Amino acid sequence: MLTKGTSVFFQHPETGEIVRLKRCTAFNPGGSPRSQVETTDLEELDAMQYEAGLAQPGQGTMSINADPGEESHRLLQELAEGSATPTMNWYVGFSDGTPDIAPTITGSGESAEVTIPTTRTFYHCRAYVADFPFDFQLNANVTVSGSLQRSGRGTWHYKNGDSNGSGGGEE
Repeated sequence: MLTKGTSVFFQHPETGEIVRLKRCTAFNPGGSPRSQVETTDLEELDAMQYEAGLAQPGQGTMSINADPGEESHRLLQELAEGSATPTMNWYVGFSDGTPDIAPTITGSGESAEVTIPTTRTFYHCRAYVADFPFDFQLNANVTVSGSLQRSGRGTWHYKNGDSNGSGGGEE
């Protein structure tokens, strides 16, 4: 599958609305490898023994061609530099649907729910904006190589309604 037509969205931490991240050139939600639980006993002679522990969500990255007129860029920069850095829902829409297909909100306030369309594959995770540094280079676009800190597991929501996890709620 090609990336052409991929869209990145996040849920505004105050209003709950779905915001499209415009001018994004790369997005990596980061991994969530399992920790190691050491189970070796004293009689073991050959090698350490381990079992899989809890998942440890790592850092993700995003690259953006910065635009001070773009509301999504201003919001992410404010979140990265502010005193409160809320964990938000992030949604990546794959290229198996058109770019205008986005998650929607039904209800409002505490009862608001995110609906992920079944006409496009989406990846969902929760993360906060850890950093949003600008990069100024000669004869180039001003870019941002931002970082996200994941929280919890990520889930795929496959086109045509199959899913390996829950929607926009707690995971």
